[in-house]
Amino acid sequence: MLGKRLLRVFHNIDPAAPRVWRVGEPFGDFAQKFVPKTHGMWPGQAALMKLLHITKRKRSEYDHRMLQLHDLAKADLDYQRDVPQQEFHFPPGSTWIVFSDQLLHAAMRGRAMMEQTIYLAPQAISDHTHSPEAVLARMLGRPMLVS
Repeated sequence: MLGKRLLRVFHNIDPAAPRVWRVGEPFGDFAQKFVPKTHGMWPGQAALMKLLHITKRKRSEYDHRMLQLHDLAKADLDYQRDVPQQEFHFPPGSTWIVFSDQLLHAAMRGRAMMEQTIYLAPQAISDHTHSPEAVLARMLGRPMLVS
């Protein structure tokens, strides 16, 4: 299914030390900076990528742009250094749940954790107002999950 949301559950199993995360700005602010640097797919690209086994399934423009956004942010060291951010300490034994496709985050410290990713179909989300897909659709003026 195209455009699945990534709901991730994390658990710090280190008995002695916190898991430390750095959390960045809201997705909409991030998108304003980086979406202009992304490009859409050319006609037939998704089908060709699937045919050539570059991807396992036909990729949506949403998935295509989200991968670019991820790569652009990781490669921009000035952005990583200067972006407003907060540090969160998850103590031993704590569990946290996050839409990892919407929250800009990086693990900074910690030795041991367990993680489970749940792939949610867009239809399973009752309010899409602030979802990355909705943000991109508003910015680009078209739906991102057209198959």
